[in-house]
Amino acid sequence: MRRRALIAAGVLLALCLCAGAILLLGPDCLILKYTGFYCAGCGAQHMVLALLRGDLRDALGQNLFMLIFLPGACIYIVVELTRYVLGMRPLYRYRAFCPVLCAVLLLGLLFAVLRNLPGFQWLAPSWAAA
Repeated sequence: MRRRALIAAGVLLALCLCAGAILLLGPDCLILKYTGFYCAGCGAQHMVLALLRGDLRDALGQNLFMLIFLPGACIYIVVELTRYVLGMRPLYRYRAFCPVLCAVLLLGLLFAVLRNLPGFQWLAPSWAAA
């Protein structure tokens, strides 16, 4: 169990380091750069930085989908790592996992399409309007 706990801690540390590197480096979105369309993740870096400043209103204007999705994804990762350490069956092996994952992916796709349509400019990142 100690070995599993060390592996889980290493995975969590690696994910945190990757997230920190993305925030510090601030890479451009390749989809926006080459197509001119906003993807479901456009504005997520600005959203996280706004949350770190404590500015929820600005975070809402950057990326509404990620503001809702990322906490759930973080909770899922922590629960999955906890189940791994305890030697329990992983959640992704359950029958309900695939439909839930497909629903989240479809919502992300719908969000990406809608934020590029003329009547839904309010879904586009607020930094793009400036």
